[in-house]
Amino acid sequence: TETGRWQHHIAPELASCELEQIDALTIAKFRAALLGKRLAPQTVCHCLSLLRRILNCAVEWGLYSGPVPKIRMPKFDNRRVRYLTHSEASNLVSTLHAISPIWADVAVFDLNTGLRRGELLSLLPSQIDLPNRECHILESKSFHARSIPLNGAAMDIVQKYLALREPTSGLPLFHEKGHPLNPHSRHFRSAVRQCGFNAGVPDRRSQVCFHTLRHTFASWLVQGGVPLQVVSQLLGHASLKMTLRYAHLAPSQHRAAVDSLCISVLP
Repeated sequence: TETGRWQHHIAPELASCELEQIDALTIAKFRAALLGKRLAPQTVCHCLSLLRRILNCAVEWGLYSGPVPKIRMPKFDNRRVRYLTHSEASNLVSTLHAISPIWADVAVFDLNTGLRRGELLSLLPSQIDLPNRECHILESKSFHARSIPLNGAAMDIVQKYLALREPTSGLPLFHEKGHPLNPHSRHFRSAVRQCGFNAGVPDRRSQVCFHTLRHTFASWLVQGGVPLQVVSQLLGHASLKMTLRYAHLAPSQHRAAVDSLCISVLP
């Protein structure tokens, strides 16, 4: 991923520059060029962050004396708010099953575990604890290991793919024809398009993508009355602040909390 960012976005603009030439003005022009490509704001941030790390490494390794110019990151709200209703999820899984049964199983598994796509597609059989009905995520985006309980639907899928897998293959739980699943497969996007979820929806935050499955998992839990702290731990969020985006889905919890007091100060 980082190599792709370098090849497609950074190298065409800066690879011919000497390190000493990359000053604040050069970076400002590079930032403007990225924004002019109509890239997602998060992609712009990733490219600028990669450039900063390259320059910092160059200073650390003594390739040039620095200092590294200040790099201003664009400010944006990239939080996705879209989640699926139960009928939409059923429609998506049915449509996906007609396209690719294994991706339908992956979608169902994610709806029941809330794993990030990378965590899910790299999940190894050794991370499955069958006796305790759990899967263990050892390396995550937040660098915190966590364990996810597996409900009946998730256990059915786990047992299905454990039975299909060669014990010594070394492949992830979900694989096809002896290869790990391609995280950029078009099957999921094709199913979303057939369901018409994103028709007439220009805002990326409101569009359905694979990450929507994780949002749906969290949203359904909160709507079911699960405390935000528990949801945060299941999602592997670095802080509860990230989970608070779901707080509005459980207004009844706020009402129940206040009603439980019923403290009267009248004589």
